[in-house]
Amino acid sequence: MSKLKLKKSVQKIIILAIVIIILGGIGLYSYNKIKKQKEYEQTYEYKLKTVGYNDEDVEFIQKKFKDQEIEYILGQEKNDTYIAIAKEEFFIYDKFYNYLDYFQNNPTLTLRDVIEKVNTKTNTPYYENPLKTDITKKELMLVNKYYYLDETYTPENLVTIPLTYAYGELGSQQVTEDTYNAFLNLWNAAKSAGYSLIINSSYRTYESQTNVYNDYKKQGTEYADKIAARPGFSEHQTGYAFDMFAIGTNSKNFHESEAYQWLLDNAYKYGFILRYPVDKVNITGYEFESWHYRYVGIDAATYIHEHNITFDEYYAYFIETQS
Repeated sequence: MSKLKLKKSVQKIIILAIVIIILGGIGLYSYNKIKKQKEYEQTYEYKLKTVGYNDEDVEFIQKKFKDQEIEYILGQEKNDTYIAIAKEEFFIYDKFYNYLDYFQNNPTLTLRDVIEKVNTKTNTPYYENPLKTDITKKELMLVNKYYYLDETYTPENLVTIPLTYAYGELGSQQVTEDTYNAFLNLWNAAKSAGYSLIINSSYRTYESQTNVYNDYKKQGTEYADKIAARPGFSEHQTGYAFDMFAIGTNSKNFHESEAYQWLLDNAYKYGFILRYPVDKVNITGYEFESWHYRYVGIDAATYIHEHNITFDEYYAYFIETQS
């Protein structure tokens, strides 16, 4: 074979090899591209976009929800409610389906209302399947129409309130030591502002609460439940709550006094909250009580004051979820 023919043969082989490499590369590229596309089509990002969610929605859903909830969302038509609920300030992940069910049955409510009702259990009847409260939480224990104390519970470190600060006979008014010390700070601050505060009712035993409730019950159970707690369901049994007025006022006019307004603006600084506000009846389950204060500590009281929420809401979001 001449050198020229050999050279041409080598060139053909090289060209053929190049063609094969190019075609192979194209095939491999196409294969990888198809493979990646198929893999992408299995991702939540692709599936959520296919349903109709935009990039921002997809990012939020994948960040906020776990696989089970994402699968649920993918099984439904596009619904902005899922995202809107999850963006609510006091959204609790484990209650996602409860929110959806309650909203579906109560479509006229705002999502904030739905969150409030479900978190605080007020979407269910009062006193139905109540839970024993966690007394280890101390000043942050919750006692309401869903959480109770048994009849043997007595607070630790009860101290007697001197008659300088309380109505009644000597020794008849008691609160926990922490509550009393905080109250003294509150009392002194109020006094400096020109207000004389006095405690009317404080710690009550299970038995004494029974008497209080039964007295109201003479006018009917429905009436009694709006005004007083059933035995075991009263904050007074915790030793962290008391009824307080300014000297010269009573339950009928205290809310009209300057002292009441001063407490609204300042009680939280000393760890106290107005437990049953006028605009929170649907959450607390009690009629407005301008005189009923609860010690929860300065941190909790400050948060509750600044966010205009009840202790029930605070407990559901910050305490119960950590238990």
